[in-house]
Amino acid sequence: MVHNDGANQGSGSAQRMFGPQAGVYATSQVHVRDDSLNVLQRLAAQPDSKPYGWAADLGTGAGFTAFAMTQCSDRVVATDPTRPMLEQARRLGQERGLENLRLSRNVAESLPFASDCLDLVTSRVAGHHFSDLNLAFDEVRRVLKPGGVFVMADSVCPEDDDVDRWMNDIELRRDFSHVRNRKISEINGMLAARGLDVQAQEGARIFLKFNEWVARTVVPEPEATNLRNDFLAASAGAREAFQIEPSGDDIDFSWPCLVFRAVKV
Repeated sequence: MVHNDGANQGSGSAQRMFGPQAGVYATSQVHVRDDSLNVLQRLAAQPDSKPYGWAADLGTGAGFTAFAMTQCSDRVVATDPTRPMLEQARRLGQERGLENLRLSRNVAESLPFASDCLDLVTSRVAGHHFSDLNLAFDEVRRVLKPGGVFVMADSVCPEDDDVDRWMNDIELRRDFSHVRNRKISEINGMLAARGLDVQAQEGARIFLKFNEWVARTVVPEPEATNLRNDFLAASAGAREAFQIEPSGDDIDFSWPCLVFRAVKV
């Protein structure tokens, strides 16, 4: 495996949040495997089962989506701005004996690849941390070959503006590296504007438990209490959209997730 430490090393907020917690994310079942990864793998599969040549995974974290893509690609570059996350990806990749995995430290908005060189780009539950999703999509279009495939999964917010504001406020208070969960209509517009033709879209859910969710980002107790109270007092629209249910001293909830397959035309 080659660790390419790119010149553009990413946003400070993402590194400050995820660097110290990299080991936690390496064992988090939400990130190891959830419904979104199952759908992403299915949408990434080639109809003729022919493997991709070069693939890249953006915001790879501890590498689980990149690991999955090694099964359908000759070579996969797992990219992330945070060195400790890439160290977890390196360790876990070696444990799995993945000889076709490479690592690169860079942000999604500045990819270290030539234009028209990749057959597949993936990203899973990372786009809401990208500092500029429009620029990241520009980079995806640039590095994909004509006919190349882009498969992405990310949490999304409902079209209702009030519920949108509630979700993004909650997310930012829990995780200062959060930028924005987008509406599906926004994402579709951004893809269409770049000639990334959506061939398939599916919904998924990211199922969470409140106590583990705030512990994973080490939310201070006063803010964790405020967040808990906001969940319990959420509007009917938010409770329905996010399946909020008290469960003993915990709260069950889920974020909606969009998974799409788009092709560069």
